[in-house]
Amino acid sequence: MALKLEIAQEMLLAAVAVMPVERQPLAHCWQRVLAETVIADIDFPPFDRSPLDGYAVIATEVEQARPDAPVRLRQIENIAAGSVARESVRPGTACRIMTGAPIPPGATGVIRLEDTAVDGDIVSIMAGAGAAKNICRRGEEIATGEVILTAGTVINAGAMGMLAVLGKAEPLVYVRPRVALIATGSELIAVDEPLVPGKIRNSNSYMLSAQVQEAGAQARLLGVAGDDVDAIAELVEYAADCDVCITTGGASVGDYDLIGEVFKKLGVKVLFERVSIKPGMPVLAGVKENKLFIGLSGNPAAASISFEQLVRPVLLKMSGRTNWWRPCVKARLAAPFGKSTGAKRFVWARCWQGEAGLLAEPLSLQGNGMLKSAIAANALVVIPENSPPLPAGTEVEVILLVNG
Repeated sequence: MALKLEIAQEMLLAAVAVMPVERQPLAHCWQRVLAETVIADIDFPPFDRSPLDGYAVIATEVEQARPDAPVRLRQIENIAAGSVARESVRPGTACRIMTGAPIPPGATGVIRLEDTAVDGDIVSIMAGAGAAKNICRRGEEIATGEVILTAGTVINAGAMGMLAVLGKAEPLVYVRPRVALIATGSELIAVDEPLVPGKIRNSNSYMLSAQVQEAGAQARLLGVAGDDVDAIAELVEYAADCDVCITTGGASVGDYDLIGEVFKKLGVKVLFERVSIKPGMPVLAGVKENKLFIGLSGNPAAASISFEQLVRPVLLKMSGRTNWWRPCVKARLAAPFGKSTGAKRFVWARCWQGEAGLLAEPLSLQGNGMLKSAIAANALVVIPENSPPLPAGTEVEVILLVNG
């Protein structure tokens, strides 16, 4: 009997633990998951600084300046970014200042370069209103003691920059799970081999390697095994240094569905054998010595959907993420879905914002062995179990194929 999807998800999540942590050079941390809370030990900016090229002045002295009534000041210094002023700004004086340079003592505002005219060491201020606003104040973005990033944060470009600002040269991150991928089936050949009658190229391993990496894990492609228990078991044993082992093919009921025999041979404890979803109902899951073993269908669409619903959340948990699920929204079908279904069905779709709300169009070619629709899909339409054919306009649940 097929297990409910939600129960299977819970069982797999309960079977794995979060990975250990390690320090990595910041340059290698993009898309890694932070394993520590980062608290600012500095103010940022660390000093009052200029946001533009111009002149540091006493704001009240120039606030009435206009093109027909300029205020003339004597330039006493030129402050480049990375240097500090040697003199203070006094009434009747100004300092030339570059973007990012510290505001000199005595200055209370900055005039942009375009609003000045220079003659020797005399600078004429042509527009002085708002000069006091042209200062980036110390600590206006970050204050000492402020929590900036928390454990479980996926390090995106902004986090990379902020870690650099705070001097975190080697952040503490979670080790990425290692996932072994094995394709089974005597009909399979390597991607670089010429096709001969009766053979097809191994596409599943490459498809799943992309899904593994998108989930924050490391993919290790171990190749293809024919329909032979010993040959499959040998490749599975090569995955001993991996945290998860995924096979495709040989997971359903049939003369050449051998993953159950492989599990028995290797002493893998079976958690479940079928999950009530379409496509991808044949899923054989087991554990041995705290490692997870998953047998997926050999049909590409079925393998991809099963991975998405069952394996991806597991890898996200292991990677240290705090959110394991894709965003879900409500949308209306832009075209009818003509099939009735018993088990919950996941349909590749294109989702977009229409004038009256979100629309989702099921893509063509949804067969278990078909992969082409996955190229254009940015969403999965969820068809409830025991659903009749659905007309256009029906409100449905849609899983967006973006990170949550």
